[in-house]
Amino acid sequence: MTATIKRWGNSTGIRIPKEAMERSNLRLEDHVEISVFEGGITLQKKVKKNFSDIAKPLVSTKDWKFDREEANARGEGIY
Repeated sequence: MTATIKRWGNSTGIRIPKEAMERSNLRLEDHVEISVFEGGITLQKKVKKNFSDIAKPLVSTKDWKFDREEANARGEGIY
């Protein structure tokens, strides 16, 4: 696949062919990470992480329970 870099206001832009969008699982309004290397760039879809995905390694939910009184005593409670 090929595309041409064009002027877009004060910037430049490129139209991504439909086939490339489909094969890469990109959609309109997706956020992408741009990586620059000698002679080129790559785009990679940024994946939104849910809070539970972030918190899982921080807290083992098996034997953990929130104790509001204990957290407030430590000054870590929700005010």
